Amino acid sequence: MNDKSNLILPWLPEKLESLNKQEEENRKQSILQINAESKLKDHLEIVYASLNMLYDITISYKNQTDDELTIQYTGIRLFNSIVSSLKLLLAGYYQSSVILQRDILETGFLLDFFSIDQSKILDWKKSNNKQRYSKYRFSIIRKALDNRDGFKERKREQIYQRMCEYAAHPTYPGIKLVAPKGLANIGPFFDAQYLKSLIEELAMRVPLFTLIYLRHFKSLPPGFLKIQADFLDKLKTWSKKYLKLDLSHVEINYIKEWVKLL
Repeated sequence: MNDKSNLILPWLPEKLESLNKQEEENRKQSILQINAESKLKDHLEIVYASLNMLYDITISYKNQTDDELTIQYTGIRLFNSIVSSLKLLLAGYYQSSVILQRDILETGFLLDFFSIDQSKILDWKKSNNKQRYSKYRFSIIRKALDNRDGFKERKREQIYQRMCEYAAHPTYPGIKLVAPKGLANIGPFFDAQYLKSLIEELAMRVPLFTLIYLRHFKSLPPGFLKIQADFLDKLKTWSKKYLKLDLSHVEINYIKEWVKLL
């Protein structure tokens, strides 16, 4: 029997240990800031409700088709990226949080792309690297979604490129996300405006992608339909208050109106 009660972990160097303390301090400040503003609190609650919905459909629901299983695997990536982005955001790693928000964007758009033609799910699953690049690279997916929705402004591309420039790619403009007020920081730091902006970004996208994810499961058992109904009730209340959208009847047209706001 292994007794781990006396396990001694190696000490971190002093400077690295101080990062852990700063992360925890930032998290406390972030939570205080969120609790002080009802808007931020509402945004975070709809993100949490979305995560609960994703978890239940991804983990608790037994897939009925191979395509559903593929979607569930994609849902795991979506869930993990959301949770990781949120954790980094609360700890004060804003640029790193945006890198994962780009992953959320890519995964959400892929799920939406599959809703155009569900035969693409199996084809995507079986494709090799060359085939994926030829048929499923992100620029192709963006254009297909824009064409479906009749969007000529290519805002999906603009959002993606902005995340690349300021976070995912090492660029000089990206320094802005580690230099509030022009003073560069190494390690985590607290900035109320960055916190607010990035929570708003998550709130705009996570519930939408959760809704798109749900639409891939056509025959949910009664227990899951109840969970879905509870989520949709919360979503309708939030979207009416903050997006001025009436989601009384959730259809593709309402999703399209939501996407316009992004």
